[in-house]
Amino acid sequence: MSPKYLLPLVAAAMMSTSAIAQSQGDWIVRAGIGFINTDTDSGDLVFEGTRLENFQVNVDNNARPVVNLTWMATDNVGLEVLAAWPFRHNIDGRGALEPIGRLGSTKHLPPTVSLQYHFRPNQTVRPYAGIGLNYTWFFDQSTTDGLHDGIIATANAATGSDFTGGQTSLNIKDSFGIALQFGLDIDLTRNTFLNFDLRWIDIEADARLRTRTEDGQGNPVELRSRIKADIDPWVFTTAIGFRF
Repeated sequence: MSPKYLLPLVAAAMMSTSAIAQSQGDWIVRAGIGFINTDTDSGDLVFEGTRLENFQVNVDNNARPVVNLTWMATDNVGLEVLAAWPFRHNIDGRGALEPIGRLGSTKHLPPTVSLQYHFRPNQTVRPYAGIGLNYTWFFDQSTTDGLHDGIIATANAATGSDFTGGQTSLNIKDSFGIALQFGLDIDLTRNTFLNFDLRWIDIEADARLRTRTEDGQGNPVELRSRIKADIDPWVFTTAIGFRF
């Protein structure tokens, strides 16, 4: 086919695609893979009320399937709900705790509700930005023997005690925070499109450690520790979207 005929056909196709892009009342579903890149800013471990300088932690990265649902309130404004398969993160020692290595792990779910503005709703390529509220639910937390042994050794060295045995449990409080996003939808067919999405989420992990052990006479002893860390991850998602 001659190029002089091909160009008008391409232009017509783009005009046709833009006319059906999205509009008020549409429902949009995106499903793909989300990669969490944490930016951990750890505080110091507080052991029995005493701050231990440079006893810190790091939370590693993870990737899981994600899905979000958007309702277009107008041609430009949408309300989005984000959900995901539970993310699992290992927690490692940093600073003075680095020699211990793995300290524990946790799972979390990050449901997020965002208000979006879509800049070019009637175009083939459609950027958008959003701001919302995130609720992070931490669950299925565990600790390692290395962490427990380190706490016992620290307690014995600090107090001259002879604690031995027992176990350490971990509990992380749920977190509320803002979420910012920027994304891009690119039409593939009449009702399907490719999506790229980048979010920053404000997540604070407030972790409580409870160590149950025994002294040299076999008496039960409970030791408490606490550490806070801002995780504040960047979340990059690649997805396929469907418009209804």
